[in-house]
Amino acid sequence: MYTSKLVDIFYRLSKSQLRGLRKFVQSPYHNKREDVIALFELLYRTPLENRIALRKEKAFPKIFGKKKYSSDQMDYTMSFLFKVIEQFLVYENAIGDKTNVQIALMEEYRKLGLSKHFQQSFNTAERYQEKSTIRDIDYHEKAFQIELQQYEFLALKQRDATKNLQELSTKLDLRFLSQKLMDACRLLAHQAVAKQKYNFGLLEALLSYIENEPEVLAHPSIALYYYYYQAATEASKSELERENGEDYFQKFKTAFLESTEAFAEEELQGLYILAVNYCIRNTNLGKDKYQLELFDFYKVGLDLRILLDENEILSPFTFNNITKLALRLGKVDWTEKFIEDYKKFVEPQYHETYVHNAYSMLYFTQGKYEETMIRLQQVDYKELFITMDAKVLLMKVYYQLDEYDVLESFINSFKVFLRRKDILAYHQEIYKNFIRMMQKLVNLPPFNKAAKGKLFKEIEETQKLLEKKWLLEQLS
Repeated sequence: MYTSKLVDIFYRLSKSQLRGLRKFVQSPYHNKREDVIALFELLYRTPLENRIALRKEKAFPKIFGKKKYSSDQMDYTMSFLFKVIEQFLVYENAIGDKTNVQIALMEEYRKLGLSKHFQQSFNTAERYQEKSTIRDIDYHEKAFQIELQQYEFLALKQRDATKNLQELSTKLDLRFLSQKLMDACRLLAHQAVAKQKYNFGLLEALLSYIENEPEVLAHPSIALYYYYYQAATEASKSELERENGEDYFQKFKTAFLESTEAFAEEELQGLYILAVNYCIRNTNLGKDKYQLELFDFYKVGLDLRILLDENEILSPFTFNNITKLALRLGKVDWTEKFIEDYKKFVEPQYHETYVHNAYSMLYFTQGKYEETMIRLQQVDYKELFITMDAKVLLMKVYYQLDEYDVLESFINSFKVFLRRKDILAYHQEIYKNFIRMMQKLVNLPPFNKAAKGKLFKEIEETQKLLEKKWLLEQLS
């Protein structure tokens, strides 16, 4: 029983949801079975950590008393409770949005022919829409549904009566434009990582429409997806078009920062991820100015708490990436405060490794090489990319301490490590390039200016390369 779908869903519910579900289960309108109530109470009293004790044989007498055990009867009860929970979730979702409740009432009052009631719900729905700061895709969907109900209501009157056809058409356009542009951005983002070509359908016609009707860009849910799509597609074209792409990205960034209250959390997170991935992709292509853009977005994500999940957990990978980027940009004091403030949010199972790794990077930047090595000794090397980061950092420590023999041996072992591990080709290349440049740096004749200049140019021109700034600093 403890591995069943019922138990899985039950322990995912919040405390407030469980309190609401309790009333729902006890309501005769939704459930008339006493065994279902008894099973709910058993689950309600059993803590999450004791769920393994929820075996059907042990639960049966607590629900059915002295009846003879029946696996089928237990399954039926579990199935009934599961269905009641599903009904509760649907009900909770349906009444959770005041505007949608009024739209549903408009439909029912229209069917009943209650004009005054219909008009009251229409006015209430419009008022909720006007008062809300949200202007996302869901807002346009509601606006369209309100107009659609109004049209259906007016259509019942005389054929030549004034109708809201223009309003209905305009709301439909805004709803469709928002949804289609969002869909295009999703396809584009997935196309970049999956190497799969998609058919974008009517998109080109919509882009032409927006160019001819730029006033639609006053709507954040249209503007942001439009700017992002244009930035992402222009970035892969000619030099002039790439500049246009950067202009579009700046428009996206400005619109995003001005519209954070215009989107519900889920859609805002989706837009945020598009922005971060765009910056990372351009940084990886050697466009260093996007490191600052990425840092700006990381700060915004922390301020808005977008980077924390619903359980107030910060991804260890994000924690690691922010630390590395901030130090690369020379923001040492900011990084130290960031680590102190946010280490408590790192997922518990990764906490120790990623926090030690973060401090090792910080200490290295501060020139505390002994402290760096002490922290690295406490890192759990089961995490592949933490292991890679630690190896790169150790190479830099050995170089700073003039431990060239140790460094040479370490470089050779790192090469073997890369060959043995199943690492994506892209990551293989950037680590191999770093090793190659380190070897050239170590073997560089100390007073040969020509050789130094040649290596400096080679490092500058190598795109897929870790620690480019640090390598160039050693030559300077």
